[in-house]
Amino acid sequence: MNPQQEGFSLLELLICIGIASILISISLPSMIALTGKQSINSQVHEIRSALQLTRSLAVTNSNVWTLCTLNAEFECVKLGGLTLAVFRDDNKNREVDSDEWLRLNTPIKNLSVKLSASNRSYMRFKMTGSSKESGNFQVCALNSELDYGRQVIVYRSGRIRISQDNDGDGYDESASGAIHCATN
Repeated sequence: MNPQQEGFSLLELLICIGIASILISISLPSMIALTGKQSINSQVHEIRSALQLTRSLAVTNSNVWTLCTLNAEFECVKLGGLTLAVFRDDNKNREVDSDEWLRLNTPIKNLSVKLSASNRSYMRFKMTGSSKESGNFQVCALNSELDYGRQVIVYRSGRIRISQDNDGDGYDESASGAIHCATN
């Protein structure tokens, strides 16, 4: 009488591992691109919320409030900022000083955030709710292989909106065309 065999043979196990590794290698680039896009989308929504907070603080406190990305010295920069900050810049030096009200300071994680705002490194809102600068924050991945980016656009009226993919090509559009980040 032959004993009944249970389980896999070594050959069957190797075939299963080979198939699994092929499936993983096929899906991995898509997963990396998906998580990169989700990080960008999350940062874009965080910037929009920070802009709305800045505008709200300007209106409710009847003061000008500033939003910018800060470098390691707590100075506003157009590109390469480490944190996103909302503060009241009482002495108008475009950096967070110890005696100024810092309302929000959140890190920018593994992304490139570039500010284009009337040739300034900051955006300010007046007590009327309008913006002193018009422009946008462009968010891109640091990985140059992911050519995907989005913008948070601010109008002088104080209106804040997020860029959208209007033509279905996978790229959001700005006023000057599709947003590409490979050269950012």
